[in-house]
Amino acid sequence: MATYAESVRQLQPAIPLIFSALDAGLTVANDHHTSNRLKRSDDPWHYAHVVRRITIDRLRDEGLQAETDEGRPLYAMSGLLLFYRDMAVRILRPSDTGRGTGSSIPLPGRSRARKAFWSQQAGSAIPGLNTDNLLLLWQDDAGSLAEPMTLVRPLGGGHRRNSLRVDWVGKLSRSMASLRAADLDELEPDQQYKQLGE
Repeated sequence: MATYAESVRQLQPAIPLIFSALDAGLTVANDHHTSNRLKRSDDPWHYAHVVRRITIDRLRDEGLQAETDEGRPLYAMSGLLLFYRDMAVRILRPSDTGRGTGSSIPLPGRSRARKAFWSQQAGSAIPGLNTDNLLLLWQDDAGSLAEPMTLVRPLGGGHRRNSLRVDWVGKLSRSMASLRAADLDELEPDQQYKQLGE
């Protein structure tokens, strides 16, 4: 069970790559909408899909995107799953704008695969591998990546908001890529949830 500080320390070398991949995705989505005179509000799902699609290619170029044996993304519809140092990180854009709060953490819904990921079941992210499963939540502000992003360690959930169980929630910002080891050790999550039996 990785703490927030341990997770950021493990992810530290990949932080610039994650941010630049999402920046590239947003740039392409913005250019695509501008050049085709598309209104983002007419189809916000299309905008987000373009961002994800480009981000996948950038992460794939860095060897970070989890793929099938055939070289396709492991998740359909350009689902972002970063695999790095025994961590599986689902990069998601919450549909609401309540950043940093429990209401903005996506639920797994009724999907068995998502429920398994959220509840940290072995092999739930990458078949055959035991990973620590994290969520990285991003938003944009008028087409620019909003900082900080939110890093979450889920513990379970279903389709109802009150089913969501979380270990901790903390920030992930670009500046964390240059923190010293001593500074990383001092990091505290924004919210730490006490679990039953503790």
